[in-house]
Amino acid sequence: NVLTAQGLGPARIGMTVADLTSVWGADANPGAVGGADPETCDQYHPANAPAGVTVMTQNGVLTRITLMRDAAIRTDRGFGLGDTALAVKEAYGGAIVAQPHKYEAAPAEDLFAWSSGGSTAYVTDPAARGVRYEVGSDGKVKMIHAGDPSIQLVEGCA
Repeated sequence: NVLTAQGLGPARIGMTVADLTSVWGADANPGAVGGADPETCDQYHPANAPAGVTVMTQNGVLTRITLMRDAAIRTDRGFGLGDTALAVKEAYGGAIVAQPHKYEAAPAEDLFAWSSGGSTAYVTDPAARGVRYEVGSDGKVKMIHAGDPSIQLVEGCA
């Protein structure tokens, strides 16, 4: 399984929650709070998804897949958790858009690689697809988000 801006394995950005449930199962911990209004936006780990993978659904559609904690999956560019921001920047070259991290001081930052519909400004096109490498204060990738413009959200569903 390789994470791309379009999805991970059978989980594809834009598929319905019903279709997502058919490929990865329901929420593994339905009692946990993933979003203030789960019908509008929710985040959770599907029961049969790989370890360390969470999903974001908005208005009944899969919009984002996130790699975190113990995820061993890599992106289509070969990057995973623990890789350096420098390596990501070198691999993508001028195609990467770097922004300061909202809550951590540099070298923490967010690195965006839009495969379609993206730009250097805030992206609103629902058809846009990209990958965001969230880099911690140690200069290493701590989370990877792939999907539509929801990859820009830094506080879960907000």
